[in-house]
Amino acid sequence: MIVLKTDTTENLMTTEQKKVDSPASDDHEGPTLQEILIPIWANRKRILLISFVVALVTLGINFLLPVYYKSTATLLPETQKDKLSALGQFADIANLAGVSVPGSEIARLYPTIVNSETILRSVIFKKYKTEEFPDSTTLLDYFDFDEETEQKKVSRAINQMRDLLDASYEAKTSIVHLNLEMQEPELSAVVLNEIIAQLDEFMRKKRLANASEQVRWLSVRIGDVSEELKEAEEDLRRFREANRQVSFSPQLSVQQERLIRNVQVNSAIYVELRKQMELARLEEVKNTTIVNVLDVAQPPVKKGRPKRATNSVLAFLGSVVVLSMGAAAKGIYGEQIKRSIHAMQSSKRS
Repeated sequence: MIVLKTDTTENLMTTEQKKVDSPASDDHEGPTLQEILIPIWANRKRILLISFVVALVTLGINFLLPVYYKSTATLLPETQKDKLSALGQFADIANLAGVSVPGSEIARLYPTIVNSETILRSVIFKKYKTEEFPDSTTLLDYFDFDEETEQKKVSRAINQMRDLLDASYEAKTSIVHLNLEMQEPELSAVVLNEIIAQLDEFMRKKRLANASEQVRWLSVRIGDVSEELKEAEEDLRRFREANRQVSFSPQLSVQQERLIRNVQVNSAIYVELRKQMELARLEEVKNTTIVNVLDVAQPPVKKGRPKRATNSVLAFLGSVVVLSMGAAAKGIYGEQIKRSIHAMQSSKRS
């Protein structure tokens, strides 16, 4: 009986040792670094050769792609004095009331405005001198889209300009960056400067329209306040004519002070409205630049895209990574996959 127990114990230990040494335990732990590197090293020549071919193909495709040149421009936020909104006219009063009126609020809208159809439509119908058209042509003819109607051509040209134009706003500095890519360096700079000019023209028209609206509103308001001031002055005059001795009557003194205060308040409102009227009239005739340009667009010296060297290197590295992963997976799990496929085929035959 003792011998049988000893044999049984040895059999159990042997079984447990086999479980420890079995491949299932290795599969649970995952492949080692050596198991990953061995198939990659074995296929290194093939990996490098295929990656080099992919890089060459990528370089060839990049040579076939059209070359684009990128021009850049930088716009500063508007100053406090150049605000277009009615709130900007009363900025001092707003500040006294505790309301902050930052000078970069309108600059935040520049990226949206330059990508609008209003701006881009004017830009594409402007004539420019190009290498293909020395006598100047519009961007609509320059793009030469094959569309049935003029409206479709315009719509496609506007979408093309939106793809080529990049406008961004920096929240910390309130600076706007504009980038435009075209196939000619000179054309890229000229068109981007035209976009800025159209932006400035758009802002001027908005300022003029706002100033004209202010003039109309102030004219009506000044008329109403003027009538109220005349009535207040007339009430004070009649009171003084009817009451020559006011100092001996507290009630009459209080009433007189009230009438005087009413005249003073209406007079102060009238004077302030007259000042705002003069400012609004100045805005109507003022023809100064609104958009503050820090850096105007200059013809770029180097092309913006395609970046042939960068794209080729990235294609080479990407191919090396993908092929290495494939070689490692095949080396580690290839035999298991083959056995699984063979087992499935055998089961189907049986």
